[in-house]
Amino acid sequence: MPESKPSLEQLTEQLRQAQAAGDPWREGIALNNLGDYYKDRHETARALEQFQKAFEYFTALNDTEKKAAVLNNLGGTYVDAKQYPQALEQFALALGVYGSIGQTFGQAMALNNMGGVHLTMRSFEDARKQFILSASFFRSAQASAWEGQALENLAAAEAGSGNAKAAVESYGRALQIWQQQEQTDRQAMILSRIANLHASMGEHNRAVELHSRALALLQKTGNAPLEAVTRGNLGRVHFEARNWAAARLEFEQALRLFKECNDKRGQAITLMGLGRLDLATGEEFLQSAAALFRQIGDTAGERSVLDLIPGEAAPPQVQAKDKPA
Repeated sequence: MPESKPSLEQLTEQLRQAQAAGDPWREGIALNNLGDYYKDRHETARALEQFQKAFEYFTALNDTEKKAAVLNNLGGTYVDAKQYPQALEQFALALGVYGSIGQTFGQAMALNNMGGVHLTMRSFEDARKQFILSASFFRSAQASAWEGQALENLAAAEAGSGNAKAAVESYGRALQIWQQQEQTDRQAMILSRIANLHASMGEHNRAVELHSRALALLQKTGNAPLEAVTRGNLGRVHFEARNWAAARLEFEQALRLFKECNDKRGQAITLMGLGRLDLATGEEFLQSAAALFRQIGDTAGERSVLDLIPGEAAPPQVQAKDKPA
């Protein structure tokens, strides 16, 4: 079980003891911990106040690494408050401080944080540049899991900018890392994301293949929530390819899993997919019926069928004319 975090009373006592001992370094640590406490509770003003005090202590003590860590905490607090320009400023300062001491992992983290802010702001090109650098720094620091995360972030930025092929390549590099680390669920998730990108390019067969590979992995790990999402994605690919029977099978299985996981949102999305499927197949049946009525010359029958299809204009009815006297 994860350890419970210290209470406000415990953190306040840590600060009091550090002050009583005249230990400014411990005071800085205590202030930073208090900042974390308030940040977790989204009390932005209080969190910023404590982090700023901690930053001043570590600056005075010339503890560069701790100073950079506090700058990252300040940036994260601004992100939580959706104050993105201020967050970018703090992360940029952290990047500079880590760079001054040659701390590669810290530089990678600051760049990753900056990329995340730009991704949220939909500044995809800035995000892409920072994630490329971040992945490179993580690789230099031999932090492969973090490199994989940065590559996933890079793929998201590339997909956001409309470059699906580049996103597929970045996800593929991340997939290689998760394969090396035998992170089965993560592999499945990336395979499904790559499949969605292929579907967006109209490559439905490739998308089905990748989603199916993801499902095979998930059936080994028993990750029902992720399997439900993947089956829903696969159902949408079949729907786009007008493979109605396969789409229905996947949607129904996804719905069953979402119900087992008590995921109301997942159920709602899947029911919407089934509804769209019913409308699509129903319209297809009606169009076929109208075509048959047309072949046999039954205009009234054709018109009655087309009236059931939203947006379909029934053929004009020919009015009988009076014969000349």
